[in-house]
Amino acid sequence: EGLLSSIPEIKGWVSPRLNIRFELTEDELEIYSLDGQKFLTSIELSQKAEQASLQLEQERLKAERLAEYIRSLGIDPDTL
Repeated sequence: EGLLSSIPEIKGWVSPRLNIRFELTEDELEIYSLDGQKFLTSIELSQKAEQASLQLEQERLKAERLAEYIRSLGIDPDTL
C-alpha cells in the first residue's frame, strides 16, 4: 500500500484508485473518466472558457439592443 509501481502498458490502463483510463496516442496522453468522457487539456479548457465568454458578450449586446428598441417604442423594458 502506498508504493509506486511501474505500468508495463499504459494504453487502455485503468487506475484502480482513480477509476480513470489512460490512452497513449501518437501525439499525447489522453485521460478518460469512468463514463468514457475525455478530460480536456488546459488549452482546450481555456478555449472553451474563451468561447463561453464571447458568447456571453454577444448575448449581452443582443439584450442591450433589444432593450434600446423597446425603449424607442416608449416602453420601459424593466417593467416587462
